[in-house]
Amino acid sequence: MNNLNKTSGLKKTAQRIRPIIVGLTLAMLAGSGIAYASNNNRDGCGGNDGQKSKHGMHSQQGQHGKHDMLTLSSKAVEQLQLTDTQKVALTEAQNATQKMRDDMRSTMRSAKESRQAEMKSDTFDPRTMFTQQDAMASQMLAARQGVQKQWLAFWDGLTDTQKATVRDYMQSKK
Repeated sequence: MNNLNKTSGLKKTAQRIRPIIVGLTLAMLAGSGIAYASNNNRDGCGGNDGQKSKHGMHSQQGQHGKHDMLTLSSKAVEQLQLTDTQKVALTEAQNATQKMRDDMRSTMRSAKESRQAEMKSDTFDPRTMFTQQDAMASQMLAARQGVQKQWLAFWDGLTDTQKATVRDYMQSKK
């Protein structure tokens, strides 16, 4: 009978600890998301400084409604009077940005599913979670740097007059 009480006591303890672990995990993920957003935009979390989105937050949207690394409205793109080569570079940068976002969403979704599976199977180990977070952060950094190269290739292909137009547009957004 004593062993039965010990076993049920351990189960009760595990049932109390599991929500705490889940809560701490979610808090760490939220904190890392905020840190990632603030590192990408020093002016504020997420770069919300323009039009209202469906969630009531503000976002400045670029061509085709995407929040690109170098956000340009369709009107600004028209003012640039891009050559065909420049249009290709812009499209490649926008496509690379969208692919990066899609890949990040997929990675985050699979990481979430993995964590949920660990919680259900009692195999949770914070070391594993931290290792996975570090790997995801490295992967995201590499992806972002690749996309930045695309945007810089677009920028480098602009004339001085076009660069001045982009500078004026970016300054007018602030």
